[in-house]
Amino acid sequence: MLCSGTWDTTVTKETGGTAYKTLVSALKRQTRGITVADIAAKTALPLERIRDLIPRAADEYNARLQVSESGEILYSFPRGFTSRYRGFGPALGRFFEKAAAALKVFFAAVFKVWIMVMLVGYFVLFFLITLAALVFAAAASSSGKDRDRRSSGGPGNGYVLSRMMNMVLRFWFYRSIMNTGYSGGYGRGRKAEDERPLYKKVFSFVFGDGDPNKGWAQKEAMELIGYIRKKNGVISLPEFVIRSGLDFQRAEREILAYCVNYGGMPEATEDGTVVYRFDSLLPGSEKDSSRDAPSLKGPWKFSANKDGLNAAFALINAVNLGFGGYFLYFALNPAAVNVSGFSYLFHFVYGSLAGLGVSPLAPVAAGLGVVPVLFSLFFWIVPAVRRARIKKKNAAIDFENRRKQGFAAVWDAPLEVTEDLFGKDAGRLIREIGSYSVPDVVIDSRGKTVYSFKELDEEKKALEKYRRGIDKNRGDPGAVVFDSDG
Repeated sequence: MLCSGTWDTTVTKETGGTAYKTLVSALKRQTRGITVADIAAKTALPLERIRDLIPRAADEYNARLQVSESGEILYSFPRGFTSRYRGFGPALGRFFEKAAAALKVFFAAVFKVWIMVMLVGYFVLFFLITLAALVFAAAASSSGKDRDRRSSGGPGNGYVLSRMMNMVLRFWFYRSIMNTGYSGGYGRGRKAEDERPLYKKVFSFVFGDGDPNKGWAQKEAMELIGYIRKKNGVISLPEFVIRSGLDFQRAEREILAYCVNYGGMPEATEDGTVVYRFDSLLPGSEKDSSRDAPSLKGPWKFSANKDGLNAAFALINAVNLGFGGYFLYFALNPAAVNVSGFSYLFHFVYGSLAGLGVSPLAPVAAGLGVVPVLFSLFFWIVPAVRRARIKKKNAAIDFENRRKQGFAAVWDAPLEVTEDLFGKDAGRLIREIGSYSVPDVVIDSRGKTVYSFKELDEEKKALEKYRRGIDKNRGDPGAVVFDSDG
């Protein structure tokens, strides 16, 4: 009667969500390691369904995998049975992550607009104030000569002002004061970098040019899937570490996520080595061309601009800071102002506003002092903070790249490992490997320390033996037996 098919109507027809809840409930009550067969006894779920769902539960609840003497995989949860994806904590974390990303985009857009308004606006404003003060001073001291020049048809102050304004606007909004539009061919053959509008170069100085490794997660997943397909659908944890650049503890969690996403399943070899088998990735009509060596991340760059251009932006900002500090100083010390000398520019602005019936001290102090000073400081602080963060990011990228390369070298020859394989931070990287496979340590005839990872060597041999025992043609889809085009 058990074969009649009537007994399983309440079990095998459970939805994926119900079956998963049943599985999780059984795991939650478990205090020791549990096998797939144990789970079946506790839940009456079909073995195939358990094998499909157990990688998902192991990933979500941060399981620990062990191998029994009989070669069975044991699942345990010594770090607490708490979901990584569900519940108030993870939901709150996702909310804050999305909110932070949205705020970052919003404030970056606002700050970019503010930068152009402030940097260009104050540069032009201080330029106009200075020019007007000089013109006024010249007119006051030699009004007769100025009238003679204007009557003779020479260029007046208005013409000079318009030409200088044109130069300023071209400097900021086009390319440079040298690119005047003449047909002489200036600028031909320049790199594409130099063709960017100047405002984009300003943003490059302040904000940088984005993540050089954008889309890395997808690229890495594609390469890892290709590697698994090339290796007959089987990968070990050390190989996953080499491909991902993660440490062993994080890699053990991440590989379970790969099992969930790509139909993988941990298995134990005859020697008790845990391997991860992805039969679902094998059917395919194309030979995989992915390379065995893992790809390396590129470093972040401070800016796509040349150093000289960034120095020019800093210098122009220093001009704004200097003018802002000048007006702020005399606004706070009005007793030091006089008609001539260094304080003349402040006196000119103050007198001009007073002549319009405006109380000038507060507007000058705030509009020409506090605001440009604060902006100029921010204009330097943001790139300075970003430079420090880039240095930290690049150090992490460099360490991850060396972990990939060093671990790959150890995996190739695990019995004769020296610190020369790693270079910088060799001790830390060797300790990471040692947390997974304890080495024997000897001093050779040259006085160098040699590490012998015998357990890693045995795991590598067991993995190769396991792969040799797998049908080499199981990934071949075979001949075409149906064609939709007839």
